[in-house]
Amino acid sequence: MVTTTSNLSTECRTFEVRPNRSLSREGMIVFFLAVAALTLLVTVRFLLLGAWVILPFALLEIAVLGVSLYLFERASRYSETIQIAPDSILITTRSGVDILREYRLQPYWVNIALQRDPHHWYPSKLLLRSHGECIEIGACLTNADRKTLANTITNALESCRKTTH
Repeated sequence: MVTTTSNLSTECRTFEVRPNRSLSREGMIVFFLAVAALTLLVTVRFLLLGAWVILPFALLEIAVLGVSLYLFERASRYSETIQIAPDSILITTRSGVDILREYRLQPYWVNIALQRDPHHWYPSKLLLRSHGECIEIGACLTNADRKTLANTITNALESCRKTTH
């Protein structure tokens, strides 16, 4: 999922790339609590019938579901921010609030390449190249979204190059 913002006063464009999540954090909590409550209701019924062996397995099921939802939510906090200004391009990769990587490139020297797999087995790669450095962006996007992002960034870079000359 790509979010674009523009600032006309500074001629800066910002692109935020995030994985597509169909369920928010609050939605995951509600889902977990609903499944846990339903599981515990069924477990209580079996406990009243004398089948106490069900309890550890039900608790294990709830724990595994909770841990997997937590790990999924933590992994989906990933984001890439691409700020294109007339004087520089800033690419910031984050996981939540932690900055993983940060690159600064000159917009005049940046080349955008969309590499496709020759056998169409693997997704394409969107690469920004400058002075021998190659940075992949948009790895969490679909091929169609990656192509659209490449075209949008190319247009933004061309407009930045025109304003600097």
